[in-house]
Amino acid sequence: MDKKVSLKEEIGYFVTEKDYSKIISSCYSGEIVTKKDEKYLLVYFPKLNEKESYLFLKTLKELKQSKIKINSKADIYFFLKNFCLENLILLNKEQREKILTLLEWESIGESALYLLLRDPDFEEIVINGINKPIMVYHRAFGWLETNCYFCSEEKVKTIINKMAAPIGRQISFHSPILNAVIDNGSRVNASMNPIAFSGINVTIRKFKEKPMTPVSIVNSKTISREAMAFLWLTMQASCSVMVCGNTGSGKTTTLNALFCFLPKNERIIVAEETPELSLPQEHKVKLNTSTQLGIGLKELIENTFRMRPDRVIVGEIRNNEEASAFVNTMLAGQAKGSYATFHAESAQEALERLQTFGIEKSSLASIDLIVLQKRIGKINLRNNSRQEERKVVEICEIIKKEKEIELNKLFSYDFQQNLIVKVNDSVRVKEKIKLAFNLSSKEFEKVLLEKEELLGKISENVSFMEFFELAEKE
Repeated sequence: MDKKVSLKEEIGYFVTEKDYSKIISSCYSGEIVTKKDEKYLLVYFPKLNEKESYLFLKTLKELKQSKIKINSKADIYFFLKNFCLENLILLNKEQREKILTLLEWESIGESALYLLLRDPDFEEIVINGINKPIMVYHRAFGWLETNCYFCSEEKVKTIINKMAAPIGRQISFHSPILNAVIDNGSRVNASMNPIAFSGINVTIRKFKEKPMTPVSIVNSKTISREAMAFLWLTMQASCSVMVCGNTGSGKTTTLNALFCFLPKNERIIVAEETPELSLPQEHKVKLNTSTQLGIGLKELIENTFRMRPDRVIVGEIRNNEEASAFVNTMLAGQAKGSYATFHAESAQEALERLQTFGIEKSSLASIDLIVLQKRIGKINLRNNSRQEERKVVEICEIIKKEKEIELNKLFSYDFQQNLIVKVNDSVRVKEKIKLAFNLSSKEFEKVLLEKEELLGKISENVSFMEFFELAEKE
C-alpha cells in the first residue's frame, strides 16, 4: 500500500513509495519500474527525514518572506548559508544538497514538475486533478503513472501562472482556460472551475528544444527520402501547403522542418495562437493572439495583407473564420506561399471539413498540397506491448477541374514497407516546380534524385541552422 513520505502536503504535493518487481529502465527524472505488467515512473525526489523536512519548510518560508532577488542556484546557496549561520544550524554536505535542490525547485523552478519538464524522454506531462498521480507519456513506454501527487489546486494554479507569466497569461476563475508556450518551448493547456467539473487539470506537450531537421524526420522513418525531396522542391517553388493530421501526430514538427527549405532573405509572417514555430530565417515577424484584447487568429491573418509578406504561416486553423482568412491570403496572391496545420484524418476529410467551414470548392484549389501525418498505434501480441509511431501517410495535390476539385494522391503509406511510397505522378505541383526552376521533365527527375541523394548524405547530427545553410546553397 502507498505511504506518504518525504515531502509535506504543506508545500502542495507529496510523493509515495511504490512496491515494484523490477527496474526496467532509467531516465533523467527517475526509474521506470514494473509490477504485475503495470509500469510506473518513480521520480527522483530528495528524501528528507522529519528534522530535514522541518528545516526545509522553515527555510522556504523565510526565503518567500525575504526581499532577496533569487535568479540562480548560487543565490539560493548564499541565502541558505546565511540562514544557517544566523540560526546556528550545521548541515553536512548531503543535507545541504537536498535542501538546496528543493529550494531551487520551489523558488526558481516548477516545484514537483521540475525534473519532468527537463526529461527529454517525455512527450506529455499531465495533471488530472489533485490527489491523482501526475502522468507522463514516455517516448518508448507510453503512458506512465508517477509516484507524485499534487494536493492543492492553488499550488497547481501558482505553478501554471508562473510558467505562463512571460507571455502575460494566467488562469483564474474569470479566465478558466489557459494556452501558453513556456520558455523551453513546451505547450501548456490548463483549465479549472467553473468549466472543469473534475477540478484543475493541466496538459504540457513537450517539444524538442532543438527543432528537428528534414534529415531527422527522414531518419525517424516518419517520411521517405523521396517524399521529403519532393517537398523540398515544393517549398522552393512557392506552393501552398497544409499539413493535416490527428492530435499529437507531429504536424507542427514536420511543418517546422520544411521551413529549412524556404529562401533565406524572404519576408515571412507567422500568425499563431501560441508561439510554437521556430524559423531559421531572420527576415520574419511573429504575431500571437491576445484573448484579453480580442485579437484572434483571423485578425492576425488579415493583418498580414498590410505587411508585404513573401510567405504567410498560420500555426493551426480551427474554425471557419480562420479558414476563410487563410484561403483569402492565397486567393489574393499576396504571398508566394502560405502554410498551415489542420486537424483531419485524411486529405479528403480535410477538404470536406473546410467546405463545412463555408469555403467554396473552387477556392480550395488555392491549396497546392495536403500532407497528412498520423499517430499510429501498434500492438505487439508477443509481449502485449504498445507503441506509437508518427508517419506521413498521404501527400496529395489538389487539382481544379472547372468548378470541381479532385485529389491526386502522389504518395501513400505502405504497411508492408512501413513507409510512404510514390503511387502517382504529380500533375499540378510538378508543373509549378518545372516553371520555377525552368526544368524539362527529364531535368525535373534528375534534380529530384539529387535532392534525395543529398538527404541521404547529410548527417543527422547537423543542427537546424546548419541544415538551413546547406539547403540554401543547394
